[in-house]
Amino acid sequence: MRTLLSQFCEAFDANVRPLLAPIGEAAGILNGARAQDPVGQTGNGTASARSSAASPAAHSAGPFGGPFGAVSSENGSSQDGPGETAAPKAARKDLDLPEVRAELLDLQHQIQGLVDKVAEQQAYVLLFGPLKSGKSTLMNALAGTYVSEVSSLPAYPCMVYLSHAPERNFYVSRYNGDTERFTDPSALYGHISRAHGELAGKLRAAETEGKHFDPALHFPDAIRKVDVRIPAGDLAQSGAVLVDTPGLYSRMKFGYDRMTRDFRDSASCAIFIVKSDNLFLEQVFEEFEDLLDLFSRIFLVVNLDTTKSDLSPDGSLVPSLEQEDPLRIIDAFENLAMSQPLKEAADEGRLKIYPVDLLRAASHRLSADDEEAAPARGQANFDAFLGDLTDYLNSTDYLVAFLGDSLRRAEGLLDDLDDLVEHESVAALRAHTDALDAERQDLSRRRHSVHRLEAFDWRASFEELDEKLSPSIRSRAKSSSVETERELDAMVEAWFKTDASFESLVKDDLEPRFARYESQLADFVAQTLEEEVKPGTAGLLLPSEIGADLHSARLNMNLIGDESLKAMEKQAALGHVSAPLTVDKVPVRKSLFDWLLFRTRASCAKRLFGETGNPAARIPVEKKQARLGDEAKAAIRRELDLYKGRFFHETVQRTHRHLIGRYADAAVHSMKTQLKERDAALESEIQTVVDRLVRHRKILSHFAALRTETARARGGIEQLGLSYGQTEPEKLIQPAPAGQLPPMPNGTIQLPEPLIPHVAGADAGEEAVGTEETEAAVQEVAGSESTPGE
Repeated sequence: MRTLLSQFCEAFDANVRPLLAPIGEAAGILNGARAQDPVGQTGNGTASARSSAASPAAHSAGPFGGPFGAVSSENGSSQDGPGETAAPKAARKDLDLPEVRAELLDLQHQIQGLVDKVAEQQAYVLLFGPLKSGKSTLMNALAGTYVSEVSSLPAYPCMVYLSHAPERNFYVSRYNGDTERFTDPSALYGHISRAHGELAGKLRAAETEGKHFDPALHFPDAIRKVDVRIPAGDLAQSGAVLVDTPGLYSRMKFGYDRMTRDFRDSASCAIFIVKSDNLFLEQVFEEFEDLLDLFSRIFLVVNLDTTKSDLSPDGSLVPSLEQEDPLRIIDAFENLAMSQPLKEAADEGRLKIYPVDLLRAASHRLSADDEEAAPARGQANFDAFLGDLTDYLNSTDYLVAFLGDSLRRAEGLLDDLDDLVEHESVAALRAHTDALDAERQDLSRRRHSVHRLEAFDWRASFEELDEKLSPSIRSRAKSSSVETERELDAMVEAWFKTDASFESLVKDDLEPRFARYESQLADFVAQTLEEEVKPGTAGLLLPSEIGADLHSARLNMNLIGDESLKAMEKQAALGHVSAPLTVDKVPVRKSLFDWLLFRTRASCAKRLFGETGNPAARIPVEKKQARLGDEAKAAIRRELDLYKGRFFHETVQRTHRHLIGRYADAAVHSMKTQLKERDAALESEIQTVVDRLVRHRKILSHFAALRTETARARGGIEQLGLSYGQTEPEKLIQPAPAGQLPPMPNGTIQLPEPLIPHVAGADAGEEAVGTEETEAAVQEVAGSESTPGE
C-alpha cells in the first residue's frame, strides 16, 4: 500500500537523483575518465541495480523500526550495493582541478546517500561516542545479531553502515569515488588494517608539513565509508540503517568533521554512547554538544558495567553503585556535571538518558532466551530505550522531520553545487578557455598569413630589386671601363718605350689592370646591394598587405636579408682574366737577313719575343721601333679593344649572377624554407591549442549541464517543499489514491493536487538549447582548424 509520504519520497527522488549523473560525469572528466553510460550507472560510474524510484512497503512498526515497515527490493535487500568496477584514471594535470573534483565527489556522496535514504524511506540511526565506549556492542543489540564484521574492524576514521541483506557483502567506498566489494570478513579486516597504516603515514606527513589534512585532497584513496550488508535479524523487518561513526577525540578527527556535514538535516536521530567511567569528564561532551544542533532527537546511553564491585570498609567486595542503583549516577550527572546546553535539550525533550549494561543487554538479545526467564540485569533499561527509540521513529514528529529535513538538506546541497559551479578554479578555467580561444584565433590568422606569403611571387620581387640596382651598376661599369681603357692605352705606349718583354706587358701590366676592374666592380655591386638590404625588408619594396602578413607570421626580413648576403659568391665573380694578347696577333717586320734566309713570320716572332708559350725575351727600344713600329702598336690596340668589349660585358653579367643572383636565390630559398617550417609549427601549435580547448570546453559543458540540472532540481524541490508544508502530518501515512502518478515527459512524477512539482525556467526545451550551444562551441573549435589554409 502506497502512502502520501511515499508519493512525496518518489517526487523527491525524481527531482534530486538526476543530479548524480552530471556530477559524476563532471568529476570523471576532471580525472580524465572515459564518459560513462548513465543508464545503469551511479554517479561515480559504478554499477547499481537500484531502480529510479523505490516502492516502499506500507507502514509497519517493527522493533525500533520506522513507520515505513519492511523495505526491500526484489531480491530481499534493503539496498543494492555498488559494483566493483571503478572508472579508469588518466593524467591531465592541466585540467585536474583537484579541489573541485574532491568537492564534486563529496557532493555526489552526500546526494547519493540522501536520495537512497528518501527513496527507500530509510531511518538512519547514528551511533556516536569515544573509542571503546560500546558502539559496536549497541549495534549488535539493535541488530539482534552478532555483527562480527563491525566489532572487529580497526578503528579507521570512516562511517560504517549496517543494513540487512539476504547475503553477506561488504563495500568499501573511497574519497576518489572508487568502490570495492568483499565477501570475506577476514579479507576486509586485512584490507582496512593496511589502509589504516597508509592513512596514518599520510596524516603524519601532512602534519610535518604544517598542512590541515583533508583526505579528499591529500589522500583520495582513503576509505570514506564501509557498507556492511548481512542477514541482520531485526533489521530485516525495518528500513533502518545503523551507522557507526568514527570514535571521537582521535588524531584522525577529520572523519567526524566530515560526518557532521554528511548528516546535517538528513539523519533520523543520534545515539550517543559513553561509559559510566567517563560520564563526568567535560571533554567527553565538548563534541557531543555539536550534535545538539544536528539532530532533533538524541538518545544518551550510559554504558554500565554491572559486574563491577566496590571495596567495603571491612575489606570485602560489595556490589558497585552501577549494580545497585545506576539512577543515582544519572542524578549526580544531571545535577553536578551536565552543561547548560544539555540541560536545555533535556528540558525540551530532545535529549533523554538511559543507563544500560550494553554487554548484558546484547548478550540477552542474541542468546534468544526464553521470554519467561528472568530478564538480565540492565535489560529493563535497554527495553525502555528501545521502546522510546521505536516510538520516536513511529511518531508524527518524525514523519514531519523525515522529509522536511531531507528537503532542507537538498536545498543546502544545491547551494553547494551552485557555489561549486562558480568555484574560483572553474572561473579560472573559463578565463583560460577564453584565452585559449583567442590564442587559437591568433594562430589561425598567423597561419593564413603564412599561406598568403607562400603564394606570393618572391622571385618577381627580387627581380625588381635587380632592375632597381642595374642602372647604378651599369653606370659604374661604364665609368670604370673608360678609366681602364685609358690606362691600358698608356701601358701600351709605355711598353714601346722600354726594354720590357712582351710577357711583362701582358702579365705585369694588362692582366692586373683587368683584374682590378673586375674586383672594383664586384666591390661596388656588393656594397650597393648591402646598402639596399640593410635598411630592412631584404631590399624589397613590398605591398602593405604583404608587410602586414610578414609581421603576423613573425618573419624577420632583416634577418633573412643579412643571412642571404652571406651567400654572395664574391670570389666566384673574380679571377676570370685571361691573356688579353698573344704574340701571334702582333705583326713583326722582317730584316734583310730574314728575307735572305727565308725565315717565316713565326720564326721571326720567336727570335724577337722568345718562345711562343713564354715570350719573355727583352726587347730593346730600338728593336721595338725597327721590328714592330706603329703597325704592331695598332694591332695590339685592336686586339685589346676586342678583348675589352667581351671582358667588360661578361664581367658585368658574371657579377650580377654571382652577387645579386645568388643573393636572390638564397633569400627566396630561405623565405620558402622558413614559411614551410613556420606553417608546420603553427599547424602543430593550433592542434595543441585546439586539443586543449576542446578538453576545456568539454569540462565547461559538463558544468553548464550541471548548472542547468541544479536549477531544474531547485525548482522542483522548492515546489515540493511548499506542497509538503501545506500537508497535514496525519495524512502522510494515509493510503494514496491509485492512478495519480503518471510519468511526466521530463521524467518527474506528478503528484495529486496540489502536490505538482514544477521546474521553473528549466524545461526540456531550455535544457536542450544549452546543450546544443555547448556542443556547437566544441564543434566550432574542431571545425575551424580542419582547413586552416582556407
